[in-house]
Amino acid sequence: MDIKFDLSNKRTIAGIIALICVVALIFYLPNIVMLTNPTTCTINGVCQHEQRLILLTDLIPVFILIGIAIGVIVFFFMSVRLDNKQKDINRITDALVSFLNKDEKLVVKKLLDSDGKVLQAELSRLEGLGKVKSHRVLQRLLDRGVIDKESYGKTNIIKLNKNIKEALILKK
Repeated sequence: MDIKFDLSNKRTIAGIIALICVVALIFYLPNIVMLTNPTTCTINGVCQHEQRLILLTDLIPVFILIGIAIGVIVFFFMSVRLDNKQKDINRITDALVSFLNKDEKLVVKKLLDSDGKVLQAELSRLEGLGKVKSHRVLQRLLDRGVIDKESYGKTNIIKLNKNIKEALILKK
């Protein structure tokens, strides 16, 4: 019988090992402290309990540094995952936008930059788009279900479709 371990995700394994070490430290540290507790009060005129208190007080910065180090390690592992998630979202956005023509890309990118919601008047002021052209582009996107249009006074509010917005815009 041949047992094989998959070590392809080294960060996960390192995180599990670090977690086991922290749990073991938390579990065994009180026992170690109790074993080193002085049994007599004074030896040669020096109070052992007071010496112990001074030692523990001196170790507080060490415990703080260990806590900071653990926090940095956890942040490192989590930031790598967040960076990968952001890269995946950017790749998906680029892939979906590549199916649009030049003018539709302008409109969708403006919507993405504006958190999925913009006035139609702002879109007609984009470079290369006039009122008529922007209306035609918006009508094509509306027909395909990419955007939704709401009346707002003498203009319209153009919104990305809810499902598309959830897929393309990373929630902050």
